[in-house]
Amino acid sequence: MQTRFMVFIITFAITGAASATPPARPAQIFNQSNGDQIHLQRMKADGLQWFVTHRGEVVVFNKQSGNYEYARVLEDGDQFKLLPSGVKVGEKTKSTEFSITTQRELLKLRNKKSR
Repeated sequence: MQTRFMVFIITFAITGAASATPPARPAQIFNQSNGDQIHLQRMKADGLQWFVTHRGEVVVFNKQSGNYEYARVLEDGDQFKLLPSGVKVGEKTKSTEFSITTQRELLKLRNKKSR
C-alpha cells in the first residue's frame, strides 16, 4: 500500500512538473491623461519596453501627451523602435497609413531581425 502511494506521488510530481507552464503576467490598471483606466500587460525584451492590450495590441506610453497609445514600429537597419502613434488605446484609427501592431507581429519582426 505504501509503495503504491509513493509511486502515485512520484508519478504526479513528474507529470505535473512536465506540464507546468509559467503563469501569464497579470494585467495592470493604467490611467490615461483624462482619467480613463485601461488594462495592460507590461512586456520587456531586448532593451525594449511595451505594453499589450487584452486583444494583443502593442502599446507604448507617450510622455508628451501622458497617454498610452498604440505603437508604431520604426525599422532602423537590423533593429526596430516602438514609437507612439498618436492614437490612444481604445480610440479608433481613421488613418489608412497606420495599422495597429499586434504582439504576434512584433514577435515575428523581432525573430526576423535576430537572424
